[in-house]
Amino acid sequence: MHDHKPFSLADFQRANGNKKLSEMDYVQAVYATTPLHFDFLISYARLFSPEIKVVDGRAFILELFDSERHQELMAATQDADHAQYWMNLLEITGLFDELTTEQATELAKIIAACWNRTLLAGHESSCGEARYIADPDSGEVFITITKQSL
Repeated sequence: MHDHKPFSLADFQRANGNKKLSEMDYVQAVYATTPLHFDFLISYARLFSPEIKVVDGRAFILELFDSERHQELMAATQDADHAQYWMNLLEITGLFDELTTEQATELAKIIAACWNRTLLAGHESSCGEARYIADPDSGEVFITITKQSL
């Protein structure tokens, strides 16, 4: 497992004689064999546990929030729910373009659940709820936060 090629959890377990190994063991093995900068680790962790900014009673992912764009969306639509939806929209299939739709959907479900725990811990559910959107026709998968179902 030291050839710096990606390997799956199943590959890792087979290479270790199918011993009972945890996913944390797998993470450690990938980290040990793949040069990842600390900044990447922090950025990746923030994908799952982002900082939340509340504007006018609506939650926004701080990393995705842009005051000017928010003002433009509000001026164009006069709809805070639409502004929240579009500003928080993150395409998982664009971020990880080698994933299948099914893999991206599985990841999006996990990220949305994490975002919802962050929202509940800091803001209860009054500011919005994270949702994943999988478009079977295009194969695109997204996550967003909305206060209302759009």
